[in-house]
Amino acid sequence: MRTKKIAINFIAELIPLIIISLLGIFKLKFFVEFLGDETLGLYQLFSQIMIYIALVDGGISSALLYSLYKPNSEKNDKKMSAILSAGKRCFSIIGAIIFFIAFIVSLFIPYFIKDNSFANSFISISFLLFSLSNVVGYFFVPYQTIFEVKEKKYVTTLSLQIGQILQNVLEIVLLFLHVSFLYILAMHGVIKLLSNLIIYILAKKSYPNIDFNSKEKDFKFIRQLKDLLVHKINGLVGSNIDILIITNMFGLKLVAVYSAYNYILNMIKDVLNKISVSIIAILGNKLVESENESYAIFKEMRSFLFFLATTLSVSLLYAINPFIDIWYNGDIKSSSLLALAFVLVLFTFIVKIATNVFINAKGLFKETKYCAIADTIINLILSILLAFKFGISGVVFATAISVFISEYILKTHVLFKNVFKKNSLTYYVENIKFFLIFILDLGLGYFVTNLFPISNILVWFAFFSVFTILNSLLLLIIYYLLKETKFVNRLKELKGAKNEKINNLRITK
Repeated sequence: MRTKKIAINFIAELIPLIIISLLGIFKLKFFVEFLGDETLGLYQLFSQIMIYIALVDGGISSALLYSLYKPNSEKNDKKMSAILSAGKRCFSIIGAIIFFIAFIVSLFIPYFIKDNSFANSFISISFLLFSLSNVVGYFFVPYQTIFEVKEKKYVTTLSLQIGQILQNVLEIVLLFLHVSFLYILAMHGVIKLLSNLIIYILAKKSYPNIDFNSKEKDFKFIRQLKDLLVHKINGLVGSNIDILIITNMFGLKLVAVYSAYNYILNMIKDVLNKISVSIIAILGNKLVESENESYAIFKEMRSFLFFLATTLSVSLLYAINPFIDIWYNGDIKSSSLLALAFVLVLFTFIVKIATNVFINAKGLFKETKYCAIADTIINLILSILLAFKFGISGVVFATAISVFISEYILKTHVLFKNVFKKNSLTYYVENIKFFLIFILDLGLGYFVTNLFPISNILVWFAFFSVFTILNSLLLLIIYYLLKETKFVNRLKELKGAKNEKINNLRITK
């Protein structure tokens, strides 16, 4: 039963995500074409600023979810009602505080942006409308959380993602109709409100025994925030400091260039997150059986992730610039250095997944909070220093370096010390071969891709589809020779489980 729920959650998240990502590529193109790259840069800046204002949350949503697992397993509706009622009170206050902060920030944003052509009043009003669409969700967090703890996250996912699909479609239509940016932002708020109202109605109908307005309120979950807050701050800084620095040092036009690359990177990362959740679900029961077996699973994941990182990163490096040149018709200027920087971010993001899976599974938040602090400090310092030398590419390089040091090196050391009881140095040495394969594959990819000119989007798609498939087969052979292909058997198990699920559905019908 649990496997079926996991499969449903996975499919419900992945399919709409792919649709949203594809619509987003068109939306970015039309955004630049009809509203200009400065408006796109302004929109991206708003997103980053709101994420920092959202630090007021402090990780309460995660703490709320964790606190519900035990009473849910005990079927203690009274306890769950007390926690969710307290959560509702907290998030109502948080929503109000965030909007108040956003109002204050709106007065100063125009003076933060370097060299822009917008009126100060336009920037302030735009930001307030943008913040409204983001604040709406806070008042509905408890209703979303109940579905997640009941392992029915697909309900909230479908509601929010269908809303996002509708929002993207309407945005594209409004762009073609040359509607003002302000009206587009207002439409965002309406769609967000409707999506969350649907979740509210479904939660009240599905769980009538849960009283979200219970007079008895349990605020104990707030005690868990101390360690979670450090990780949340680091995550926000690592993911969002780039645009703030670029906006302040280089202006909105280069934010648009950064956004074109970053959107593609985030699209890949989002899909990988969904796939990794599926893999974790299959391996989850084995993670706590024994240290030796856990370590074997960790190494198996390590091999798969290095294989995946090399395959995707090499293809992305040589595919992203031709795509941007063709898709944006010269409106966005491509950069080989910037492409390399983003590829390194993607590579480090993938290879650190195994470490983070085990860190989270073992709950080592306290032990790794210093890794998070190191990540934030390194990222901030290097971003400013490298920006002077390499421009916006330097800011992205700084992100890749800070993640590599804090997540791959420091967090892995904590994991080996506290869980595997082994020397992490041996692990790093073993991984040298994977880094060498990546570097050699980059060289081979450079030679091959320069042999074939890319003239249009169809040629681009055909060439890089074939290139990615052939390159992955070559890497698979190399990994087989190195005896690092145990993950193939695990993927066969995943396919078998999927086929079994399909057969069960046919029998049910």
